Amino acid sequence: MGKLAKTWWGQRFIGALEDFTDSGRLQRGRAYATDNRIKQWALQKGRVEAKLRGNTNPYYGVYKEPTYKVSVRMAHLTEPQWQKVIRQLTLRASFIARLLLNEIPENIETVFADAGVHLLPNDYRDFKVDCNCPDYEVPCKHIAGVCYRLAELLDYDPFLLFEMRGLAPEKLMQELALSPLGRVLSEAKTNATQGLLAVDSFYTRPVTIGLPQEISLKGFWQGQHPLPKNMAPSQAAAIPGVLIKKGGDFPAFWQKPASFIEVMEEFYLRMRKHLLKNG
Repeated sequence: MGKLAKTWWGQRFIGALEDFTDSGRLQRGRAYATDNRIKQWALQKGRVEAKLRGNTNPYYGVYKEPTYKVSVRMAHLTEPQWQKVIRQLTLRASFIARLLLNEIPENIETVFADAGVHLLPNDYRDFKVDCNCPDYEVPCKHIAGVCYRLAELLDYDPFLLFEMRGLAPEKLMQELALSPLGRVLSEAKTNATQGLLAVDSFYTRPVTIGLPQEISLKGFWQGQHPLPKNMAPSQAAAIPGVLIKKGGDFPAFWQKPASFIEVMEEFYLRMRKHLLKNG
């Protein structure tokens, strides 16, 4: 699996390339994914157009450093297919939240599978590539280098994967924002951050207030109305035992036939009586 990609979708992208390409050729292609090799890079309408710096080779009569033009694109989905996929995406709150947070859900392929397609590449038929180098093998090391670089970019902008499949990121964001949850998350994401307000103190300062004239100091502490002399006895608080009840009557570690919750309730009651008795 390609180490240049860090996210699972970037690794899947490289994994599809490695499944049908010679490992030695790919190893050489890694060196062409660097800034030193890539002279020009453009991604428009789901197609990468790049110019890569080649090697001089006097053995083959190449004395001047060549520049190779590389084109990489993926098979585009049709408009009806995208409409079906988007309709399913907007019905799932978890998908909307993850996508608006610039992440691709791990189970997103289930939505594409319902439409009879897939988002991430499965084999070489998902790629449409071209290079003007003399290497007759496809993909050549220059194409592999562009694919490795594209996988790196997918780590930071997963919406490029949708663009490579023929859907503009702006279009996807608009469609997601049409759902109620998408509208809320989009507004929260696009709203400008409020500026900080200057304060004269980091702590809340006490405010001095005067007592009303009709209230004496004794009346302030004891209250205007005396407490009742006979008060009803308070009842013992019920023990909620939230953590105990979460495990149910028969948790995995409990092997006895009696209910674990009932046993613990009895235990708490006995402990309460013992503490009250012994002060």
